[in-house]
Amino acid sequence: MTNKNQSNRFATYLITLLCLLSIFMGVNAHALEVKDVRFGEYPNKVRMVLDLNETTDFRAFILSSPPRLVIDLPEFLWKAGSPQKPKSSMVTDIRQGKLTPQISRIVFDLNQPISINSAFLLPKQGDKENRLVIDYSAAALKKFNNNKDNIHGTLKISEYKKFNVPAPPKNTTRPNNKSKKKPLIIIDPGHGGADPGTVSRNKIYEKDIVLSLAKEMKKQLIASGKYRVLLTRETDIFIRLKNRVKFARKHGGDLFISLHVNSNHKRHVRGTSIYTLSKKASDAQTARLAEKENQSDMIAGIDFHVEDEQVAFILGDFLMNDTMNQSKFLANTLVSKIKEHGIYILQNTHRYAGFAVLKAPDIPSVLVETGFISNKNDLRLLKSSKHKRRMAKSIIAGIDAYFNNVYKNEQN
Repeated sequence: MTNKNQSNRFATYLITLLCLLSIFMGVNAHALEVKDVRFGEYPNKVRMVLDLNETTDFRAFILSSPPRLVIDLPEFLWKAGSPQKPKSSMVTDIRQGKLTPQISRIVFDLNQPISINSAFLLPKQGDKENRLVIDYSAAALKKFNNNKDNIHGTLKISEYKKFNVPAPPKNTTRPNNKSKKKPLIIIDPGHGGADPGTVSRNKIYEKDIVLSLAKEMKKQLIASGKYRVLLTRETDIFIRLKNRVKFARKHGGDLFISLHVNSNHKRHVRGTSIYTLSKKASDAQTARLAEKENQSDMIAGIDFHVEDEQVAFILGDFLMNDTMNQSKFLANTLVSKIKEHGIYILQNTHRYAGFAVLKAPDIPSVLVETGFISNKNDLRLLKSSKHKRRMAKSIIAGIDAYFNNVYKNEQN
């Protein structure tokens, strides 16, 4: 290569580098900036003000255990330094950083529960910067829990493609009539290992009942020739709730079915019931059941209530609506088929609440409470191999009906 060619090539590299640098500097020159964070005390509220260099979309919500106030904004430059945290603000610490490549998050750690009263933007006026204003006040625990799912603001995830719910793994094959792969059914026998689940008076363990049923379902599903099947556990081992969800997503599951056994202090209560995910529980009994199931991790010394903020954030957005609607359709189909097979069902069979194990954002998921270990008739059936075969057959009939509907819709 001649010296002249080398010089021309170097010049080209230099020009390209300068162009990229100017673009980068230009982008950052117009980037959102959080310039200051201030607090003001009023008789019935605290006012938090974030000074911004421009108006923007935002989302504000609260999280529990420990209580936190969270603000999500498009990616910003933090120029607020270390803001003052007056005692009246109830704020003990302020952290900020990237949540995704296009979204940044500010977390305000609190020393007590709060409720967000209002959240709004004020455009620049004279010497006053653009401002994001959050009014909040101390709240009793009940009010805090009632309001913690509320999201304030206009930030739409759909406008930030990189913040969408993570795509399924590359090896995932969503069910369709042209696919060479059979749909993959993930069966999740609840509890296991150190966590026995519910226990009958004569020491029959939920974890054993559901593992046996899961294996029977797997046997029948494979025998049908229509499906691939994986169990989250094949033996008596403990698995964290979130790892059950990760397992389903890692393998590209098309359906997720979690098997459990219920219990009630009223020993006459019996029957099978189906549950799907929702921010609000369908009834008080279901809310208590979800709380009990979600505490499974605490058996191993893991505090489930320290929430996965990413999941809590995603759950509040419409991007999960399609999956949740498919889950509801699957649940209603299962109810119908279980009833057709002569299995006793609980009144208002399809119920819903915030079950942690159902939080895969891209896999239709249901939780089946196969009966009540506290009821002698249900317990007798749950121990019966014949009943397990019938239960498995009824659930598989529901799975067949679900996929028949999926294929029908794809052809239309």
